[in-house]
Amino acid sequence: MVTKQFVAVFLIGCSLILIGAGFWWKKSIFLIKQYGESSITDKEGLAKSAGLYVMAIGVMIFLAAFLSQLIGIYAWIAFGVLVSISSVFMLKVMTKYV
Repeated sequence: MVTKQFVAVFLIGCSLILIGAGFWWKKSIFLIKQYGESSITDKEGLAKSAGLYVMAIGVMIFLAAFLSQLIGIYAWIAFGVLVSISSVFMLKVMTKYV
């Protein structure tokens, strides 16, 4: 059964996938507020890693919405753990570009 919450989460996941694609393919790193373009050593590397990360979060939200219909709250718990772990890893990856 599709609920309003499921549709909203699905749209959020799709939006994050599109934003991530904008980071990666269009090299739109000006959207990352924390980084000044003059301090970035590898603009393409940062755009690719940030884009892939945001796209991965979008896919995880998309999958968590589907899995929550099947297994309930455990899908969102797994999502929270995965996002926490991937955020720490991504912070380490992004610091090498500054």
